[in-house]
Amino acid sequence: MINLSLSSIAWVFGGFETFKYVLIIFGFFSCILMKEVNYKNEYLFYYNNGISKGYLVFYSFIMNFVFSLLLILVINLILKLK
Repeated sequence: MINLSLSSIAWVFGGFETFKYVLIIFGFFSCILMKEVNYKNEYLFYYNNGISKGYLVFYSFIMNFVFSLLLILVINLILKLK
């Protein structure tokens, strides 16, 4: 939700191009920072299952990138139909 909130604010003030970059890069890393500051102990679940923090962040970024590109594609299609 943090990522979409930041991206929506970027869309309002900077347009759709700014929205895309904030959604893919800045929003993701701000979510990681928020998680590191507020929820440090929740990582123990992944650690106990043998998943390293680097692996978790890398694949989270890849999934964020893929879903963000799909969302941007859908928004582009909707904007072209208008």
